[in-house]
Amino acid sequence: MFKQESQKKEFAEKLESLLHRAYHLQEEFGSTLPSDSMLLDLERTLMLPLTDESLRLRTDDEDSLTSEDSFFSAAELFDSLQIGKIPFQLSKPAAAYEEALQLVNEGRVSCRTLRTELLGCYHDQDFLAKLHCVRQAFQALLQDENNQLFFGEVGKQMVTGLMTKAEKNTKGFLESYEEMLHYALKQDTWPTTQRELEGRGVVCMNFFDIVLDFILMDAFEDLENPPSSVLAILRNRWLSDSFKETALATACWSVLKAKRRLLMVPDGFISHFYSVSEHVSPVLAFGFLGPKQQLSEVCGFFKHQIVQYLKDMFDLDNVRYTTVQLLAEDILQLSRRRSEILLGYLGSETTPEMNGTLSNENGPLEELN
Repeated sequence: MFKQESQKKEFAEKLESLLHRAYHLQEEFGSTLPSDSMLLDLERTLMLPLTDESLRLRTDDEDSLTSEDSFFSAAELFDSLQIGKIPFQLSKPAAAYEEALQLVNEGRVSCRTLRTELLGCYHDQDFLAKLHCVRQAFQALLQDENNQLFFGEVGKQMVTGLMTKAEKNTKGFLESYEEMLHYALKQDTWPTTQRELEGRGVVCMNFFDIVLDFILMDAFEDLENPPSSVLAILRNRWLSDSFKETALATACWSVLKAKRRLLMVPDGFISHFYSVSEHVSPVLAFGFLGPKQQLSEVCGFFKHQIVQYLKDMFDLDNVRYTTVQLLAEDILQLSRRRSEILLGYLGSETTPEMNGTLSNENGPLEELN
């Protein structure tokens, strides 16, 4: 037992030393690298570097975009969409969506990452139009302090439930989470937070862009393409599960520690987010990638519910894009339903303040899967 603990400690020290040296080289020669290369390595959410396979696939995508066949195919498709018109039959009135689509066609709606395929949208213009409406809906919702409390409490309970399922102490996470929430809600910090997030490519200070897209969706993407070095450790059958978990946690902490030294604002929003990540990233990484089947199923269910929640939000048949107010009401009800399903699965109890403010005029949503 003593020998195994000694080996764990030695491995952790070597891994941390290697990561520190890598980031030292990055800092020393960073100015000579193209800016997009820096962003590829630094701006990921889960603190796991991109793999060679991810970079190869991205290069293949870029090559395909420059090919003559792809260009003409895209041009023909673009012409067939009839700019300014909806290329499919609307099953319900959607005045807000139609207005947003016009803004998209005028080039007035932008985003950090297109989620067209992931969220089941017809094309990029469709995604951007719905995104514009969703942003407006969240802006309207979060003007109410009860809704701010609702979304903040749901996020806390979800992560607490995941950590409890992973048999981890939640005290450190809860303290860091409350500190981050307190910082984020102070209006005098918003200009600084906006500068920080703009450096990460976030184009809109909105709940969807920051929490759902930048934090959650990027984390899920990172977990789909973990570094080969991490996979090599996790797939080594000669290493114990506890050793694998320790190695993965050490890698996450070391990357976070190195990233902290590169922050433009040492005590800003990203710093608070990193403090939360120190508790959450190792749990998610081991849950999604590790050998424990039960924990893997829990994490898989968590991801499925979040992705399906977003798909429902971007579906004209599931929520009303008639007006911003009606869309906001539907999104809040959708959020309540999904949170009840997920928190029930995780064994977390809902509290009265986790209901949000909902208009009585809101119609019923379809049963969720």
